[in-house]
Amino acid sequence: MERRIILITGATSGVGKATAFELAKPENRLLLVARNKKKGEELKNEISSRQPKADVELLFADLSLQKDIKNLVADFKVKYDKLDALINCAGLVSSERIETKEGIEQTLAVNYLSHYLLSHLLIDELKNADQGRIINVASLIPPIAKINFNDINSKKNYNGVNAYLQSKVADVMFTYDLAEQLKNTNVTVNAVHPGIVKTNLGVETSKGALQGFVRFCMSFIAITPEKSAERVLFLANSKSLSKTTGKYFKSGLNPVRTNSFSYNLDYRVKLSELTLQLIG
Repeated sequence: MERRIILITGATSGVGKATAFELAKPENRLLLVARNKKKGEELKNEISSRQPKADVELLFADLSLQKDIKNLVADFKVKYDKLDALINCAGLVSSERIETKEGIEQTLAVNYLSHYLLSHLLIDELKNADQGRIINVASLIPPIAKINFNDINSKKNYNGVNAYLQSKVADVMFTYDLAEQLKNTNVTVNAVHPGIVKTNLGVETSKGALQGFVRFCMSFIAITPEKSAERVLFLANSKSLSKTTGKYFKSGLNPVRTNSFSYNLDYRVKLSELTLQLIG
């Protein structure tokens, strides 16, 4: 049986790492994206020690940089002509506004633009699979989550929580749009809320009240990365979802609706226009 080729971003920690361990089976070839080479090698060795028959390859890129993403895709296409599943799991939250070398606010760049770019640049390879799947690991989308179209790059009055929520609602809106574009193909696109997870996300990059809130969640509310990964694995593996697309999942097996902002077609058109400007 031909191996499924699965590419996972954010694979060196948290939910991405837990997902990688569960998918490290003989029937899969895992392509794990890491920014830090040392962490990447450590992850590969750890997987190999637990699963000697695992087929794992490391790809290195800083997903906050579009240049790195394009180079990553170019390297992938040299070796592979199909992709069975793309799991966009990379994410961050930060109290301080950090701008990438390409002039993009880092939270937006990693949490949204990296998912958007990878998904669009790998569509042909996903179509070449028997049934291609894109899984965007999003977040809880509360009623207040929206996009500041006048300042999507957060140059004015930066707030870490707002930047994070903006990036995640953008991720979900793009999920809906791409699913609509691909509805007559063999590629499905879905988003999942991983839950509040016991990871380092936001602990080291947040300060003050935000850091206090993050630490409280990690201590009293959060679930384990392994438990969270079950949600991602369901979308990646379940045969019952082979025709399900353009949906958002939380803790159950059935999709749920996100907030009204995310379904607004005018807002989604605005987001698409701004996104094309941001990626040149």
